[in-house]
Amino acid sequence: MRTATDISLKCRKIQRNLVLAFYLQLRNYNPLYFLAVVKGVSMVPSLAPGDKVLVRRIHTPSKRIVGRIVVAKDPRVGGVPVIKRLVGFDRNSFEVLGDNSGASTDSRTLGRFPNHSLMGVVVYRYFPLSAAGRVR
Repeated sequence: MRTATDISLKCRKIQRNLVLAFYLQLRNYNPLYFLAVVKGVSMVPSLAPGDKVLVRRIHTPSKRIVGRIVVAKDPRVGGVPVIKRLVGFDRNSFEVLGDNSGASTDSRTLGRFPNHSLMGVVVYRYFPLSAAGRVR
């Protein structure tokens, strides 16, 4: 009979293999997904510095992703990716905020981001394994 520990170990192995498969597939350009690493503390407690996430590429904001964590190109620094929460949008631009407002450079200081700077929506945290899972 399997114990809870056996099942947990098997789940971890499956998860590790899935992450490895995603990584190997994404090393080359993938039109649907890419990987990103969280830098800074602006998204604490949702995401911590060093967290590694899987991002589904999207190019225009929609009602479906308002409230979700997204990756966008920083308008100040030649396209450096920033990870923030999408809080609103219109035809030409969108607004993002960090979950840790005291430590976040976001739309409160940068203004609205142009729609073409949206890179994707964060769907899964794959590292650290202890916190792996869907991201909302």
